[in-house]
Amino acid sequence: MEDIVDSIVTLFIVITVVGIPMMGLTLRFSLKPLVDAFIRLREAQLGASDNALLRERVAHLERVLEAHGLMDLRQPVSLHQDSVERLPANVPLKDRERV
Repeated sequence: MEDIVDSIVTLFIVITVVGIPMMGLTLRFSLKPLVDAFIRLREAQLGASDNALLRERVAHLERVLEAHGLMDLRQPVSLHQDSVERLPANVPLKDRERV
């Protein structure tokens, strides 16, 4: 009878020492892609609303500045409008290294 109890205690100790950490690592590596995908999904959903909220706040600030006469009457220049860099014709072109 003592042999059976010792065998069961040894089995429980081995399961506790080896089995539980192995199960934890298995769960961690199997659930990590799911959790990362869920986090990216939430960031994408919140990012769209944050962008709209930021645009709304900037528009409100512009209205307040205009109401107080502090806003320039100049229209902002678009960065995409004829923003191509021009080099003089006598400058040799070199390949750029990508970082």
